Amino acid sequence: MEKILLNIYRFIFYWGGAYKFNYHIYRIALRGIGVLNSEGPEVTGENHFLRKLKRYADLKTIIDVGANDGGYAQQLRSYFPKAKIYAIEPHPQTFRRLILIAKKNNISAYNMGLGNYMGKSYLWDFADDAELKHTQPTSTLASGIKEVIENLHKQKSKSYEFEMNTLDNFAKREKIERIDFLKIDIEGNELAVLQGSKNLLRKNRILFIQFEFNEMNVYSRTFFKDFIDMLPDYIIYRMMPRGLYKLSPYRPSTHEIFAFQNIIAAHKSVAHVVDKFK
Repeated sequence: MEKILLNIYRFIFYWGGAYKFNYHIYRIALRGIGVLNSEGPEVTGENHFLRKLKRYADLKTIIDVGANDGGYAQQLRSYFPKAKIYAIEPHPQTFRRLILIAKKNNISAYNMGLGNYMGKSYLWDFADDAELKHTQPTSTLASGIKEVIENLHKQKSKSYEFEMNTLDNFAKREKIERIDFLKIDIEGNELAVLQGSKNLLRKNRILFIQFEFNEMNVYSRTFFKDFIDMLPDYIIYRMMPRGLYKLSPYRPSTHEIFAFQNIIAAHKSVAHVVDKFK
């Protein structure tokens, strides 16, 4: 029956004039598999995920990498009032807003970046005379990749110097033995944070990891397969509005989709917790 329906569809819609129709169906289908749902925490699935996580897991240590102005860290605080939360944000102007929210919510804020090396680095944001600067005085789209601003967003760029650290070194400095929840949202450089966490990962000291995978990964030349190879002891899920979908086995056609999606990596030791989400 499936083959018959496919042949009928091909006969009707597989021609150049139906391209726009097929593309529209494709965009709708992407949302149905957890991609491009970026309109808010209910649509992304973040609220549903945190509600379930609160019910079945006791998070004591949370690190938010790319905390921006603290919106997600504040949300995490509401779900986990007793957790120690570390918010990491390299943008000097955005950090000024973050520190205000951090103080009100007992969150430890750090004006630095995390990656796979230690030393000076640069963050790229909209230039003062960029077309979209008036809509985002300090952009939520700032990235360590200049191409993201200039090629993807088609804006003039401006750089900010910041201090780069690794998560391994940061955890050692802050005497963090285990990270229950690690969130990474740094516009294309998410893999670099994990590369700078090899010691923690090797010792199984990070339980849950949330990261974005999107079009910025084209500019960082990062594949979804790179994350899978980096996290062999984790089960990978795509976040859905009302649950998680296990991404296994790996297939380029289903995994290498360079568009907004939230990914959850759960260490195998806590896989039983995720099973209760259903």
